[in-house]
Order: sequence, then C-alpha cells, then structure tokens
Amino acid sequence: MQEARTDGRNVQRKQSSGRWTSAVVLARFEHADYRPRTQRQILHEWQVEGSERAAVRRILRELLQTGKIARGRGGRLEVARTRRGPLVGVLRQRGGRAQVVPDDGAATVEIPPRGLNGARPGDRVEVRLRTRRDGRRFGSVVHIVDRPDRQLLAVHLGESRVQPFDPAFREPLPVLPRFGKGARRRDVVEVEIVPPRARGDEEAVKVLEVLGGLDDRGMDIRVVSRKYELIDKFPRDVVAAAKELPQRVPVAERKKRTRFDDPAPITIDGETAKDFDDAIAVIEKPRGGFRLWVHIADVAHFIEPAGIIDREARRRGTSVYFPGKVFPMLPPRISDDLCSLRPGVERLVQTVILDLDAAGEPTKVRFADGVIRSAARLTYTQVADAISGNPRPRGVPAKVLPMLYAADRLRMVLEQRRRKRGSVDFDLPMPQILLDVEGVVTGITVEPRNAAHRLIEECMLIANEAVAAHLEERDWPTLYRIHEPPADDKVELLEAFVSGFGLQLRKGRARLSPSDVRDLIEAVEGRPEQPLIAQMTLRSMKQAVYTPENQGHFGLAAQTYCHFTSPIRRYPDLIVHRMLRACRNHERPDEAWVAGLDELGRETSSLERNAEAAERELLTWKKVALIRDKVGDLFYGVVTGVTAFGMFVQLTENLVEGLVKVERLGDERFVFDPGTQTLTGSRSRTVWRLGQQVRVQVERVDRIRQRIDFGLVSERGLRHAGPPRERAPRGRGRAGRKRVKRR
Repeated sequence: MQEARTDGRNVQRKQSSGRWTSAVVLARFEHADYRPRTQRQILHEWQVEGSERAAVRRILRELLQTGKIARGRGGRLEVARTRRGPLVGVLRQRGGRAQVVPDDGAATVEIPPRGLNGARPGDRVEVRLRTRRDGRRFGSVVHIVDRPDRQLLAVHLGESRVQPFDPAFREPLPVLPRFGKGARRRDVVEVEIVPPRARGDEEAVKVLEVLGGLDDRGMDIRVVSRKYELIDKFPRDVVAAAKELPQRVPVAERKKRTRFDDPAPITIDGETAKDFDDAIAVIEKPRGGFRLWVHIADVAHFIEPAGIIDREARRRGTSVYFPGKVFPMLPPRISDDLCSLRPGVERLVQTVILDLDAAGEPTKVRFADGVIRSAARLTYTQVADAISGNPRPRGVPAKVLPMLYAADRLRMVLEQRRRKRGSVDFDLPMPQILLDVEGVVTGITVEPRNAAHRLIEECMLIANEAVAAHLEERDWPTLYRIHEPPADDKVELLEAFVSGFGLQLRKGRARLSPSDVRDLIEAVEGRPEQPLIAQMTLRSMKQAVYTPENQGHFGLAAQTYCHFTSPIRRYPDLIVHRMLRACRNHERPDEAWVAGLDELGRETSSLERNAEAAERELLTWKKVALIRDKVGDLFYGVVTGVTAFGMFVQLTENLVEGLVKVERLGDERFVFDPGTQTLTGSRSRTVWRLGQQVRVQVERVDRIRQRIDFGLVSERGLRHAGPPRERAPRGRGRAGRKRVKRR
C-alpha cells in the first residue's frame, strides 16, 4: 500500500475548521451503515476532538429538538421515524429470502414475508427501514414504485445461467429447461423473469430472443438503446410525411422573408456534425459596440403542430448522441437536409438581431423570419486556430477572417458581462471517443473547451435570454429553462468539503449566490483539484428543467432564460420557436394547449434525463472496451468518490473510472465518514479522501456489469492532487493531536 504523506499542522487546521454542521451530522445518521449509538459512543467513534465536542453536542440537541433524530432503546440516537425517508431499490429473492438492493449502492435490506405487502421480485419498491435490537436493519414495503415488464437483457454464462446487465441482479439467474432458445455462452439475450412458484424457489428466466455475441460490433449500442428505449428507425408514415416536404425553399416563402446576406453567416460545429441548426454573423459598430445576428433553423415552418412528424418528435423529445451513432429527434430528411444550415444552400431561419454596447449589454433586440445562405461550414478546431493568431488557418476562407476576429472580441465582452453578474461556468474536461472504421474504440482523448466553443456558447446564451425576455415581457405562454438554487443541506455539505482544501463558499453570507459558486470555481482554476471541485459543486446543484413558470436560472445568474437555439434536436426549442412567431404575429395559442404546457415541461425534462443517462452509460461501455486489454497496466488517477465499500478513482490519462475496494486499502478496517467523505484506517489512522492523486493497477474488468477494479500501487513521494492523505488523530483533544505523525 502507498505510504501516507502527512502534515500535522494541516491536519489540525482542517479538522478544526468548522467541519461539523447540522447537514454533516445528519448525513451520518441517515447513512445506510449507521447503527444506533449513545452520544458518548458517537463522539468517540466519530473521532470528535475536544475542541469540537461542544459544537457537536449542540448540533445533536438541535436535531433532537427539531425531531430529525430521536432517542431509541438505551438512549441510543437514531434518525426519527418521521424523518427517515423510505429507501428505494429493487426487490430480489434468494433461497426464500426477500431482499431489496438499494439504488444508492448501499447494503441490501432483508424484507420479512409479512413486510412484502404484495411486492414481487423485480419490482422497484419504497421500503420503510426498521432496526432490530442487535442493530441490524430490516424493512417493509410501503409502496411499489414501478412494476416493469418482466423482460431484461443479460449475458448467457453457459450451463443454463444468465447474468443480467442490471446491477440489481448481483448473481446469475437460472434458465428454465427447454426455454434457452439455443443461446450459447457470451450471447446477449433478452429474457423474461418467471416469479418463484413456491417459497424457497429461486427466480428463473426464459430466453425470449438471442441478440448476438457480447463482442459483436455495435452490441453496446443495441444494449443501451434497448435499456433506455431509444428509437432508431422512424415509422413509415413519418418518413413518408418528411419526403412530402419541399426539396428547396419555396419561392413564395422566400419573398415574404428578410434576406441576411451581408455579413454572410457561418456555422461552427464539431468535426462530425451533420445537423447545423445555428449560424452567426458579427460586426463591430463604428461608434463602439457590436451587432450580432443569430440565425436558427426554422424547423417550426415545416412541422405542423400536432401533425404526424410533430407527434413523433414529441415522443422522442431530444436527439441522443453516441460515438459514431445518432438517434435523431427528427427524420434525417429534415435534420440533415431541409433544415440543416449547409453552406451555399438557401435555408429558412428565425433570426435574433442584437445591438450591443461596448460592455455587451443589449440596446436593441429584433426578431425576423429570414433566409440565409451560409458562407462556410467551419469546425471548432478551425476557428480556434484562426482566432489564436494563425494568419492562414487551414480550411477557413480569408473573407470570413475579419468577422471571426470581431466575434472573438465579442466573446470576451460577453464572458466578462456574465462574470460580473455571477454566472457560473463549469469548464469540465470531456472525453472524446476515438473509433476506427469498424467502430472499434482505439482511444480516448480529453478535449478541453477552446475559445471557439465558448464563442458559440456566448452567442447562443444571449440569444436565448433575449427570446425569453421578449416572451415574458408580453406574458406569452412558453417553456422556460429554469435552474433553482441548491438545497441548503447540499450547500452545507459542499461547504464542509471545500473547507478541507482551505476554501470558503458563502464567505459568511446566509444564502448562496451564483457569484459564490463562480468565485469558488475561479479560486481553483489551474490547481490539480479543479476538476474534482467543479464536479462536486455540479453535483450539489439542482438539475435544470423545463416549465411554463419562469423562476430564473441560478447557474447563469439570469432572471429569465429559455432554449431557442436547437430546434432540430430539442423539442422545447421547437415550442419556443412557435411561441415567438405567434407572439410577433399576435396569434394567442389555444387555452387548452396552454394548460398542457406544465405536463409537456415534465415530459421533456424526463426525456432529457433519459438521454443523458443513456449517453453516460454508452460512454462507460466504450471506456470498458478500451481498458479491457490493459489488465496489469499502471495509471495515475484521482480519487473522485469515497464510499463505505471503497473509493472510485478516475484515470488522468483517459477519464476511465474504476473502484479500489475497501479490502484492497490494507489489512485493517476502514471507517467511512459520509460527512467528510473519507475512509479512515482503524489501526494506522490513514485517511483517504476526495481529490488525492494515486497510482493504480488495472486488476479486473467486468464487461457485463461494466465495472473496473483497481489496486493501489505503492510508490513513495507520490504527489497528491488534493489535501495530503494524512493520519487522523488517535485520541481526543491535545493528547490525540500530539500523536499525529509528521513527515
């Protein structure tokens, strides 16, 4: 195991810097591994130092007074029954014993027969936790959250057993005799769960379909797309309706619209993009300031509301992007052709024209139905090369260079404008999957956002804000993109975490502001722990959603915001396009349609989450495929997660993440602290925490569960990306602090 590098002074300063808050203490009580303890036992086992004991006692009294914790048998403290929220997980049955596998990865919970309340194996259930006298947990089902169809995907292991991809199934399932469909070892199969016929029987399955071999080309996409119910092919009637749309811009429609030829617009997208839904043009005004044109593909012109194409687009909600594969929201005839702003081809657009002063503040905003002919299809790489000073960037027409320079100057102005109002910018590295011509993963690169990415982002952000403000001022129904402030308990936990790096969050203020988050991210810019703190901060934030009620956007520090700039790939943007045109034409929408906006917001938000989860899982498949041939290889990484069962490490080279199991940390028991997110050795007092840099060896790759196991590699003098891996004090107060080793 690696040698611990310690600094007694750092340990004492960090542990006495106010890490004990109500949220931190309550998180310990609510953790799955907590067992009822007396106050004295808590102070001892949590290693609360003498100088902090009064504060922890006060917090415990407050939690008792507010009913968040309660005294149980023998005066032991536990989460109050009214406070303890139901645990959610999947019900399993093994050898006649029912258990719930929690969604959060915690230990399984036994469910006695009288506590099943009609639930069957495979159901997702809510469980009310209870504690026996010996401290062990059991539960009873209070609600069946979801009773999915009994079908799932699995890998055939041979000998009439299959292993489901679903992590809730921790052990293989037997295949019923005569229901194997001829599946062979390592075949991917779709199976149906057959409930146990009698107490003591195991769950079993029958094979419904053999999809092919686990190693077959494209099997990862087939598995993930089936799991998340992604739709590839469009129904025939939708394809037929798309083919009936005009091949080019109708002359009559062209005459009704404003032409935007000067300055000639350009598109800037990724190297592999096909659906170009936005174009920009910029000039600097003679007396200072800028004029910005943001042209967005006019999808709404071609798609009739509630028509056959529209209904299919709503059903999908969003395009889903996998490496080398897209599940589009609209038929390719529309997304890649008719509405794609391809160079040299006339296309219909809705345009936002913004006059901006020298500080980037809008002085005049106009909207128009337009026609454009893109002057160039540029990539982010090309534009970044051009604006970095290369006088002859490859593939960039000389005639558009002056506009690119002006656009980059506008970018800097808009970035400064957003920064002043407190807008948060999480500049996280994004892995780029490299594929060969056969679709096989050949590598993963970490691509930071460059100036060209930020240029387009700033232009789209200010256009979205302008559209949202226009509709709100006129009290016009639409879907806003809102982002609520983070919950207070999340803020307290984040504050406790960053204090370990010597950082402050709220700086004494009661309420968290966007500028507090921005200052935190800027404070760690360039430091090794920057990606980790940005990721932890992002996890503390609430998710942005779509709703007809404007509540502002916390992350952008914007009073009003919507999504307008991507109608080819996001259904809410298509709705906003329709509402903007209706508002400009004074055509109030039907009240019944307006009443359905709330449900539409929930629906599209859910579809967006589903798409994001699918993209993350497919990325995990690609990472596992890359690392499977590297068992035994050594890598550097950073600790990105700490749990009771081990710590997650993300490799610096390719962002692949794996688990170092707690038993691989050393020959001793390690105690998990959910408040500080640390694992502490009971004998050595070695502390493992988020942000530490480690060296690991790839020990095992599980292609079915998509899991990677790492082992720690001993190396003296290893530099850490976060606070040093210190040794915790053994005793209490001054005596405990004296025993902290220095090196």
